[in-house]
Formats: sequence, structure tokens, C-alpha cells
Amino acid sequence: MTSTFTKCLLFVLLLFALDPCHAQVDLMDLRFQHLQGDFSQCGKTGLTSLTDQSGQPVQAGFSLHDLKAMQHYCLSAQFLMPKTPTRNKVLSFSLLAASELFLDGVKVGRNGKPGISAKEEIPGFIEYSVSLTPEQLQQGMHSLVLKLSSYHGNNQIKNPFYDLSITEQHSLYVASNTGIILPLLLAGALLLVVLLFSGLTLFYQRHMHWVLFLILCLVASCLLVVEAWRGLFGYLYPFHLIRLYLVAGLTCLFSVLLPVYFLAYFRFKRLMLITGILAVLTVTTTFISPYFDHKSEVMFGVALVASLVICIIAYKRQKSASKRGLVVVICSLGLFLIPAFHFVETGFGLSVCFLLFSILLQLLRQFVHDRQKAALATQLENQLLRRSLQPHFLMNSLSLVGELLHQSPRQAEEFIQALGREFRMLNEYANHTQIALTQELELCQNYLEIMSARLQKKCTLQVEGDLSAISIPPAILLTVLENAFSHNKYRQETLFELHIHRSMESVGIAMKLPVVSPRAHTGTGTGTHYIQQSLQEVFDGRASYVTEQVGDFWHARFQLPLISETHFINRDEFYIESVQKQTKKTHEITDR
Repeated sequence: MTSTFTKCLLFVLLLFALDPCHAQVDLMDLRFQHLQGDFSQCGKTGLTSLTDQSGQPVQAGFSLHDLKAMQHYCLSAQFLMPKTPTRNKVLSFSLLAASELFLDGVKVGRNGKPGISAKEEIPGFIEYSVSLTPEQLQQGMHSLVLKLSSYHGNNQIKNPFYDLSITEQHSLYVASNTGIILPLLLAGALLLVVLLFSGLTLFYQRHMHWVLFLILCLVASCLLVVEAWRGLFGYLYPFHLIRLYLVAGLTCLFSVLLPVYFLAYFRFKRLMLITGILAVLTVTTTFISPYFDHKSEVMFGVALVASLVICIIAYKRQKSASKRGLVVVICSLGLFLIPAFHFVETGFGLSVCFLLFSILLQLLRQFVHDRQKAALATQLENQLLRRSLQPHFLMNSLSLVGELLHQSPRQAEEFIQALGREFRMLNEYANHTQIALTQELELCQNYLEIMSARLQKKCTLQVEGDLSAISIPPAILLTVLENAFSHNKYRQETLFELHIHRSMESVGIAMKLPVVSPRAHTGTGTGTHYIQQSLQEVFDGRASYVTEQVGDFWHARFQLPLISETHFINRDEFYIESVQKQTKKTHEITDR
């Protein structure tokens, strides 16, 4: 996509480079005189220059930018052709009026039908061009008379004049197609992005910022099409106001949604309230200038500044991907402010497309990362479930149940309940990437209860430190205990120790496990691999796990980053609810 865009841009620049600068005679600043007399005779002999009260001809000082709606004009001016052209030229004319053009007293073109009232006038097209031969454009001075009427216009449009020039035919073709092809290519690319994210939203996952980005691309695509509509199909000049309203409305919608996207992406609170404030601020800025182009420019500038403020706040709060978002917005704002890219013609389209395609790359990178994390989470879930169904563990447990049924039915019942709780908790926790440390210790205590029944020796876990607001991947401490029983022959009462140490930025969890009659190591290291992968998935490289033997004890140490206080509160509520559900299920099973 980026390669195609680059090629198209280079092609357009090449076309501009091939266009000779001297091929165009610019008449935009031409000054006209009013001609008085019968309006129907405008362009013909018999009309005289407008005079002042003393009878002197009024100097040519009227600009086409000064035209007003609901008026008719007969204007005369002279221009100089520096040399006789060798081939036909094109007189290009863009004005919100019906018009007839006279060159050296000869009528050379008509766009609509000028009249002295709305009833007599037939509106013309906003874009008009007429071919002129070299004989009509001989070197020297030429007289140009414009017969105009604007009775179907509207005074809300403050600048009704856009172009008056004599240029080469191929230059006009290049300029016209440049203003059409590039916006349509960009609009088509944005529509493909809309289809992509529509599929992701419908069939994968519904993220609010995905939906907002989808709408942003759709609005930008429609805006580019509306901008290109003038050169693509043309239209009668009375419809120009409708197009301007469409452009302003779509720009306003885009300008409101852009900062809202960043609010949703960085998960700011009070989204609806801030959205309402942004909408009111954006609409208010439309009253700053009476010109539609300036309205759009101000609205888009406000959107970029608001987005910049949001990204700065997100960066200070250390939100994920806030640095990339900040860079994208700063670059877009810089592109928007570059004087060389005129906002109306190219600046808006380039800024919008750069912004949206940069966000697209960021979202696709995030999507791939999320898919990789989801695949890793599924893999870890399967590993956890397989570990809980080890044949050796089940065989020994069932054998013990058979023995206890004959010796002590009460102990057999308690052992079965402990075994059932172990499997239920593992099954529930396998669906979560993190659980509370209190839940993990409950899992470990239940496991030690099972092992105490199997070994007929008391196995306990002594905990020291503050357990509140700590979350860890499920079953990593349980895995450390399982490895201890796999690698040691515990024949006496055994005490395991767990110590928690807190600092300003992290929390340390240290387990101290006795080494007693160690067995020859025959494992494959799946336990350690599971712990390391789980820490990587949850903490993304910010956590560590190390083990070492010191004397008669094996030490397993975890160093985990602290999570924000708000995250703790929300997670603690989830944990309390989860424990309550688990307790309710246990009571129901016990009652049965």
C-alpha cells in the first residue's frame, strides 16, 4: 500500500516537472472596468466605460474576487500575450456565475446564460474552458470582456472566483487529473482499510478504537471523494454551496472523531463528556471565519492540537504505545503547518492520509502482537490443563483413595474433596492470564493437603509479607512446589517458606524449599518453561525468575513489576467475586 502511494506521488511530481512554467498566462490578478449600457449588448460595440460624477472613466480596479451574488456585470480588461503560441491554448475559467466570454470583440465561449434576473439566467458550470487558436492569441495586447450574472448564487460564499488563466492543453489535463486521480486513489485505499477493519470487528473482536478508526477512514474517504467531485464530474454553480456544506460537515465530523479515537485507544475515563466538549469546541471554531476553507482548516487544526494534548497526557501516564501515537500526531501537525502544502488543495489530504496510514500500521502491529499473545495464552492454558492431568499423579491419587476407603472412609472423603477442588481451581484459573496471589496460595495449600494425605506426613507452607494487590500468572508457585516433590523424597514433616518483599516499583516473591534425598533429574524442564512463558505473556519481559541451591535449601525467586492502584482495585473486586463463586460451588458439591 505504501509502495503504491509513493509511486503515484512520484508520478504526479514528474508530471509537474515536465510542465513548463512559461506555458501558463495567469489572469487571476487581472483588473476590470465596469461597462455601462444595455446588458444585452455586453461584449459588443456601443457600451462605454463606467464614469465617475465628473464624467471621467473609472480606472480599472475591479477584481473578480469582488463579485457578489444576485448581481449582473459587464466587465472589460486588457492583457498582454508575451509571444504568439505555436499551438492551441485553453482559456480556463472557474467562477460562481453564468458567463459569456468575448476576446477582441468576438464571442469565444458561453457557460450557461447570463441574465438580469434569476428568471432570465441559466446557471453555468463551475468549471469551464474554451480552446483558443494561435491566431486569436497573437503577440501583443488583447481585450477581454466578461458578461456575468450570479442570480442563483448565495452571499454565504465569500470568494466566488477560483481561476482565470490561459494554459497549454496538456497542462490543464495534468492539473485536472492530479486533482482527481490522487484523491480517488487515497479514497480507495481508505475504503479497503474500512473493509479490513469491518471484517476484524465482525469476526474477530470488537474494540471501540477499531470502530472509531473505521469511521475515521470512511469519513476521510468520503471527504476526498467530495473534494475531487468538482474536477471529476463538475456541477452547476448553484450546487457549490451544497458541496461546501458537505465538506465542512465531514471535516467537522472527522475533527471530532480524531481526538475521540485517541481517548478510546488510551482508555481515558469520561469518554462521553470529553467527546461532547470536543464537539462543542469544534463547532464553535466554525464561527471564527466566514470562509469555508478557513473553517475546515481551523477545525482540523483544533483536532490535531487536541489529539496532541491527549497523547502527551497518555505519555506522561506511561500508557502503552503512547510514544508512537505522540510521534504520529506531531508529524501530522508539522505536515499540516508546512506552507508549501496549501491546505485546500493538498495539505488536508496529505495530513489526513499520513495520519490514518500511520495509525493503521500501529493498529496492525498491535493486532499481530495480540494474536501472538492469544496463541501463547492458549498454549499455556493447554500446558496447565495437561499438567493437572498427569497420569502418574492421578494413578497415585486413585490408589490412595482405594486404600483410604478401607482404612478411613472419612479421610478418603476429605482427600476426594481436596482433589476435586484442585481440579476445579486449575480448570477455572486456566482461562485467566493473571490471578490474585491469595488465590494462587489457596491452590498451593490445597495441593499440600493432597500431598500430606498421600505421604501421610504434614506438609505446610509458611507465608510472610503483605499479600494484598499482587497478581501473578496462574499455577507458577504451584509448579515450583510440584517440582520440589518430583525432585525430592520427603519422608518427614516438611515446611516450605514464602517471603514477600516490596519496593517502590516492584515486588519480590521468594520460595524456600528443603532439599531432601534428591532424586536423579529425569524431567524435560516443562515446569520451568511454563513459568518463564507465563511471566513473559503477562509482564512482557519486565519480570524475572531465578533459582539456585544454597546448602540444604532450593531458592526460587520472582521479581514482578507493580501495577497501578486502580488496576489493583478492579482486579481485587474480580478476585473477591471469583472466590465467592468458588466457595458457593464447593458448598453445593458438599451438600450433594
